[in-house]
Amino acid sequence: MKKIIPFIFAFIILSAAIVQAQNMNPANTPSSDAKYISLLKEYTLNADGSMDFRYVKEQKLITYRSFHSLYGETFVTYNPSFQKLKINKCFTMMADGKTVETPSNAFNEILPSFAAGAPPFNELRDMVITHTGLERGAVIHLDYTIHTAKGNIPALMGNEILAENEPVEDLTVTVKIPQQDKIFYKTLNGAGEPVKSTENGSEVYTWNIKNISAISPEDFQKSMYEAYPRVLFSNSGSRSTVLEYLTTQASFELKVSDVMKAEVLALKKDNPDLLSLALKLQGKVIDDIHLWPVPLKYNGYRLHTAEQAWNSMGANLPEKAVLLAALLEAAGIEADVVAVARDAFFDEKLGTLADIEDFIVRIEVKDAGVQYLSLVSPNNQDLGRALSDKVFIALGQGEKPEYQHSGPAKFSVNMSGAFLVSSDPKITGELSLGIAGAANPYLGLYRDKNKMKNLVAGEFSKSDLKEIKLSQSSLETSFQTYTVMDEKPFRKDSSWVYFTLPYYSSGIDSWGIKTLPLKRLQSVEIPYQGEENYEYSLTLPAGWLLFTPEGKVELSNKAGRYLIEIKQDGNKVTISRKIKLTNRIIPPENYNDFKTLMDNWNDPRKREEIFINK
Repeated sequence: MKKIIPFIFAFIILSAAIVQAQNMNPANTPSSDAKYISLLKEYTLNADGSMDFRYVKEQKLITYRSFHSLYGETFVTYNPSFQKLKINKCFTMMADGKTVETPSNAFNEILPSFAAGAPPFNELRDMVITHTGLERGAVIHLDYTIHTAKGNIPALMGNEILAENEPVEDLTVTVKIPQQDKIFYKTLNGAGEPVKSTENGSEVYTWNIKNISAISPEDFQKSMYEAYPRVLFSNSGSRSTVLEYLTTQASFELKVSDVMKAEVLALKKDNPDLLSLALKLQGKVIDDIHLWPVPLKYNGYRLHTAEQAWNSMGANLPEKAVLLAALLEAAGIEADVVAVARDAFFDEKLGTLADIEDFIVRIEVKDAGVQYLSLVSPNNQDLGRALSDKVFIALGQGEKPEYQHSGPAKFSVNMSGAFLVSSDPKITGELSLGIAGAANPYLGLYRDKNKMKNLVAGEFSKSDLKEIKLSQSSLETSFQTYTVMDEKPFRKDSSWVYFTLPYYSSGIDSWGIKTLPLKRLQSVEIPYQGEENYEYSLTLPAGWLLFTPEGKVELSNKAGRYLIEIKQDGNKVTISRKIKLTNRIIPPENYNDFKTLMDNWNDPRKREEIFINK
């Protein structure tokens, strides 16, 4: 018996090793956690003006993660004050073919997480459906309908991506309208034309795509899944008519209470400059009024008034826009609520609100002209110059909407410095910084004259930049020169001395593009196209030698240009470091070029100089 036991242990260990090797084999790793066998999204405009949305899915679970972390529950959000939810079917087909009906106690209503702490939106509900009988290979069957009463949505409208986070074998989007009505639509990225038919007195438009790959998890894709197949539709062909559903509401009268008026007048007394006053009011709405991230559609596209938002100390994004516009108007500043749509999705002849992704406020003041203000954080630059490829839709009661297309945002950063290194060692000298376009902190300088200085990073901190010798700022460009006094400018390691090159922290470094993968499926989107240029000279003390090799690396390709050059002439070292990105959208075929530029730009060895102090 004693001789058999070691063989048993050896057999167990060998079996475990074989199983582990099989699990680690990439061929055994599923390409996705789940897949949709079929998915249907059906929109119906009824003859009485009410609307129905039906959602039907058959979803096969492949991994343990799929039901432990991802799809074990389904959340259905609706507003019981004007909507009714009906669960048509809900069951699970287990891997062995057994059907498990979802029990009644698996349906539970809660307040949506985005409405937590938001009393005006406490009527909203999430129906949490806890699926049962889940295992690998099981198929979830869910079919529900949300009925919306007449008069709560300005049009039957949708904005549907024809892709999901998991592969879809058969995806269908259907729109049904009464035969006397008409549907208007826009398709993108290969969504194709719909199949038209009639059914029970309704016109039916059907988009069907088969064998759709999952949405890529890659970082820095076009935001809002812009690159994927999509269909936008509405039964209204007039954008202006649909927008009137918003602007005819009492909220767009922009009225303020006496208390609000008194607050505005107090701020105006301390801030006679109108742009400064506007920025103070912006800061007040951002800091003092809680942002409740409740999507506009869940409240029937109805907005609380400025006074209601003020008294509630909270609002969703469009209500914050209404509040700020009302306060600005009370201060004597011309202001408008502005809806923001993506240029690629926008069509003035499509009467929809489903393509609106943001709300901001437009002001117009003397000297500064038109400025677009954020409601989430104090923007350093006019959003009209900082946001790429957007459509700004200015809204006013009794006024036609105004449309402005922002186009691609551009920027440039130019930093230069001449520094003297003493034997202590300390650094003295001058540093100049010029910024243009989207990165120009024009509004930031209005709030704080040290804003640009605070954005200098690398070897120098703001305390090392002493006096602002020269400061000029305009809508397009800002320029400052500082005296430099850094008493501890170097990182030391024995006789080695390291100097980190200064840079502008709100430029390319703020995008977070660091380590890039070897391959790419989707296009890369960066905030702006433009360039950064850095030129420095350091005069070294006796006994110091440059250890970093002299030389020049210059690259030019379809994504842009890159240059670094290090030269020494006697005790003077000069460094040039430059990059130019010529396109905001980098297609996959140019990704390797972009990666080459960014890998060189991010290389830590090319962001510091090494000296030897003998």
